[in-house]
Amino acid sequence: MSASFDRRRFLLAGGALVVGACSSSGEGSASGSPPSSTVTSSSASAGAVASTSVPAASASTSELVPADFEALPTCGLVPTSAAGPFGLDQQFERRDITEGIVGHPLLLGLRVVDGACVPLTGVAVEVWHSDPTGDYSAFADGGTGKDDAEGSTFLRGTQPVRDDGIVSFSTLYPGWYPGRTPHIHVRVQRDGSAVYTGQLYFDDGYTAQVYRDEPYAPNGQPDTTNDADVLAGSTLPAGLLELRPINIGSGPGTQALLNLGIEV
Repeated sequence: MSASFDRRRFLLAGGALVVGACSSSGEGSASGSPPSSTVTSSSASAGAVASTSVPAASASTSELVPADFEALPTCGLVPTSAAGPFGLDQQFERRDITEGIVGHPLLLGLRVVDGACVPLTGVAVEVWHSDPTGDYSAFADGGTGKDDAEGSTFLRGTQPVRDDGIVSFSTLYPGWYPGRTPHIHVRVQRDGSAVYTGQLYFDDGYTAQVYRDEPYAPNGQPDTTNDADVLAGSTLPAGLLELRPINIGSGPGTQALLNLGIEV
């Protein structure tokens, strides 16, 4: 299943933006400034962004626990937003979604909760995002680097949440393409039907450090910040991931966590 898509036309049209009526219970939770020292555990304080990109497929993911999410600054409803043009009906139930692509390893952890911050069960979380060159799998999308289309499935995955509402993915830091700030698409499904659709974002300063290294450096720095992004405004600051550097398997990477509050 593939499609050709004009990204610029989508952005100029406002991306079929759907703004939820819910609101965040606090300020954004991502690291506000570039950290200063490297750490090796998921519970350590923020440190320097790792400068080495390794094959993310070789990364092992440590098991996330409720305490990791209870320590986050916020827990409230995250407004819905546009799904974006690159979703698929087909689902890929897996935790490691890298398919051997080289990039800055990312451990993405989400705890799905209701408006009272009570973990939800019986739902599945689907994520998808671009590779370091700004290319999405499955679509001829006119990315800034390579353009793998029909038959490719990288950086897409779905998993049911655990009994504590937590789900985690072994992936890599997404790249960027013109007109958009770096982001991850997310859908929460119950019995095969979407009950939440949105996009998650990264601290601009943290991203700038990651993008100084290969394989991101040839693509340069993003041309759009979070504040300037036409779709991010409806989600931020509630959809800002909490970032901290960690060692993942054979190399340094980043942990990205969020309490994903939804209305069901």
